[in-house]
Amino acid sequence: MSQTVFAPWENPEEKPLIEFRNVTKRFGSFTAIDDLSLDIYAREFFALLGPSGCGKTTMMRMLAGFENATEGQILLSGQNIGPIPPNRRAVNMMFQSYALFPHLSVWENIAFGLKRESKDKEAISARVEEMLRLTRLTKFAKRKPHQISGGQRQRVALARSLAKAPKLLLLDEPLGALDRKLREETQFELMDIQEKTGTTFVIVTHDQEEAMTVASRVAVMDEGKLIQVATPDVIYEAPNSVYVADFIGDVNLIEGRGTTEGERIRLDWAEGQPPIWATPRGPVDTDRALTFAIRPEKVSIAKDKPEDRRNLLEGEVIDIAYLGNISTYHVKIAGGQIIKAQTANTRRLANRDITWEDRVWLSFTETSGVLLEH
Repeated sequence: MSQTVFAPWENPEEKPLIEFRNVTKRFGSFTAIDDLSLDIYAREFFALLGPSGCGKTTMMRMLAGFENATEGQILLSGQNIGPIPPNRRAVNMMFQSYALFPHLSVWENIAFGLKRESKDKEAISARVEEMLRLTRLTKFAKRKPHQISGGQRQRVALARSLAKAPKLLLLDEPLGALDRKLREETQFELMDIQEKTGTTFVIVTHDQEEAMTVASRVAVMDEGKLIQVATPDVIYEAPNSVYVADFIGDVNLIEGRGTTEGERIRLDWAEGQPPIWATPRGPVDTDRALTFAIRPEKVSIAKDKPEDRRNLLEGEVIDIAYLGNISTYHVKIAGGQIIKAQTANTRRLANRDITWEDRVWLSFTETSGVLLEH
């Protein structure tokens, strides 16, 4: 039985849950969001990713109702939410600081928003118990926030945010306060909870790995504009610009002049060096400077010259980063450029044959990199 792929953005019949329509937000003379249009669909786990000051938090604050758009409209389920105050929107926001009440127990923290809506006690109790089960906090219900760990406090904040069953949950750098290992565990918990509740999550983060792990789609932003909006695999394997390639993960960027030869493009990148051959993924204008982007894990490294590869670069190992499961070799090639090659550490350290100052050959296939125009 094949599982249907979740991709509502590919279905023209599907109506988005959130629509940004030509939204601009100015603070005085500074433009934080610049004529931005974006659709986000129900049940998505959507990530807004970019460096500090790119506008991602401003977008989230406009969804929450803490800021109003200077121009354009934001629609939720087809309704313009501009005039609707924050407490009347079917939107909840979870802050980086969690903002838990220190004097209330975990149970009371989760119940807080429900009590303010004065529902009957049984309904509140049933909902709180359901949230405790969902976030695996049942046995901590009577504890105060200072008596539980950072990861558990994070789950209390999540349970409280989800208790009122919002259509949309906004998460502002939600895992920023957690250590790396706990962050990774919590990312999978977030995905699991999001799937179980069916709530649409929009997460703001500057952590590329986090966005790539949790999100159904990622919007990479820069200076108030969307640079690329796509699924994580497309963002990584087929970035639409040098900015996106460079922002997401590790990448080697080699600049040169391109010439079309049949179905391939020949990139001349350094005087007296063999060209790089690449297979473009779409039409490429070769009358301009091009950048060849290739991920380190797609570059092979060897002491002996491989005979079967068309793309070969010779260089010298100047640095080795050992990361346990992988090693990254920094190799200086013609013109002084550094290229990174990554290998999986299947052998013990003592048995590895490449070390500092070795002359090595780097090789890669014609389809392993992408050509990007400037």
